[in-house]
Amino acid sequence: MIQELVEFGRRVSWGHERALTKEYCSLVISIDKNGVFGGFIPFDKEIESEVLVKYDKGSKWGYLSSKKGQSRFLLDKREEVLGIGDKDADKKHKLFIDKLQQYKHLEELNPVFLFYDEKNPNGLKKAVESFNNLNLKKEEIKSVTLTFMIDTTLLLNTDNVRTAIITRFHETENKLLLKIRNNRSCTICGRSDVPVLDEPYGLVKMPKGQTAGCALVSFNEPAFESYGLKGNLNASICRDCARNLTEGLNYMLSEGHVVPQDEEKKRKEHYQYKHRLNISDNTLVLFWTRDKTNDEEGFDIFDEPDEENVKKLLESAWSGDHRLGYAVDNNMFYSCTLSSAAARIAVRDWTAISLEEYKRNIADWFRDIEMQNREGTTLYSPLRFLVNATQRDKKPDKKQKSDLNSKAKIGSVLWNAAIKGRKYKLPTEVLQHVLNRVFIGDKFSSERAAIIKLIINRNTKNEMKPTLDEANRSVAYLCGRLFAVIESMQRKAIGNVNSGIKERYFSAAASQPAYILGGILLTKNVPIYQKKIGGYLAKELNEIAGLLSESGSLPQRFTVIEQGEFALGYYFQRNHKKESTENINS
Repeated sequence: MIQELVEFGRRVSWGHERALTKEYCSLVISIDKNGVFGGFIPFDKEIESEVLVKYDKGSKWGYLSSKKGQSRFLLDKREEVLGIGDKDADKKHKLFIDKLQQYKHLEELNPVFLFYDEKNPNGLKKAVESFNNLNLKKEEIKSVTLTFMIDTTLLLNTDNVRTAIITRFHETENKLLLKIRNNRSCTICGRSDVPVLDEPYGLVKMPKGQTAGCALVSFNEPAFESYGLKGNLNASICRDCARNLTEGLNYMLSEGHVVPQDEEKKRKEHYQYKHRLNISDNTLVLFWTRDKTNDEEGFDIFDEPDEENVKKLLESAWSGDHRLGYAVDNNMFYSCTLSSAAARIAVRDWTAISLEEYKRNIADWFRDIEMQNREGTTLYSPLRFLVNATQRDKKPDKKQKSDLNSKAKIGSVLWNAAIKGRKYKLPTEVLQHVLNRVFIGDKFSSERAAIIKLIINRNTKNEMKPTLDEANRSVAYLCGRLFAVIESMQRKAIGNVNSGIKERYFSAAASQPAYILGGILLTKNVPIYQKKIGGYLAKELNEIAGLLSESGSLPQRFTVIEQGEFALGYYFQRNHKKESTENINS
């Protein structure tokens, strides 16, 4: 997994130079070729500057997340650039000038040195006076960063300056490498010319993780040491691979685009991630392909599926049929499920399959979760909705804490079911989890019905259809339909009641059909209702009861899978368009 993450990081960071990093700049100091100050120009953008590294006495090397006693080259705060501000401004300004001296061989910097010349009255002194007259707020003054522009050219954007920064960075690094060469090979790239160092891998921003970031791999306890090796030497990963690993993760965690508001679909403006799917508050899925492909644009189908785009998927090469002679796609699809655990990242699962297999599997996924409403509209639930359907319904007048661990586990299971295909058997515990929500009176939503249908289709040879299947002869399915008809008869006979037969008997009927349906509802309740409503629903009742009688006596018990079939039979019967206009959630 780490090797593929490193390869992805190398791909997305292609052309990015390690010697450069993006820094925010708020003001540009405009000077001419003679170092004469011309004014401050608002900038409010990021610009590439010299990356800060540290080289300590122990010959250790690492990037700095803060300056820690250093000054940035040509881009820094007022204390460093102008020498004004806090009590340490003079010391910080000297650091800035010393950094400039390291690049004094560049002709492009001559106007900057003239600007700082004490004999120049129109240089630094004039700039300080002008800065003090900007009338900036205290908060703005503290965060102001400045760089230099010669006439109309930003110095940091010139080729010679950028080349000098890069050259100095690599020359200094190479000198250090000669001192710390340890002849260990990187376990990822196999190289030994870039040594393995005992330094952090880098941090990534995870939801609900540590503010500073979380580490995928870290060694900070003696328990992680073996054969006298400490820290990163246990894993033998070089700096370049560690950097690509971190960059790849951070790219997938943030890359995406803003989806505009769509009033027709009742969709608010939101940010759509390209390689990330949120499962719970602290768990997400990252996915990518080994080779770049236009198919990556279709990965957001899990977040916003609708009848039109799923239909295109099912009819296109996404569900490719080898018998038709489609070319084999040798690209690979990778996926990992990650959870934040304090300062670290927990890996829940890892999947590597061919992109072609992935396409076929998600086509099967949408067939298995496909539902139809009473009007005949096809529904496909987003994965996050299915995960939420396994949890308690939110009560508007009560505060409920989200069960992060439960959502993370079930979300990971459902994601694997989506990408691994029908060979992946879902645990019946997930089905029981959903049934329990329905049995205790939570809303029997289309998402909950879709999960039940999915698990039955994946774990049995029975093929549950997305709407009422009158040809289905499963005893459990017929019992569910029968219960729905009896409930409709009760509502017609006595109207809405606080505790109807669904509230009193639904859970028991799903597990003990002979006792509840045969011993109570059919023998005691139905005759009472029929006296009040006459022949209302008598045809439906007799048809279903007749089919059940052909199968013999009602079972004493239903298995978990059969309870799911019972629930689906009930759901589809209640939502069938030939039925009354009563809604299943009433």
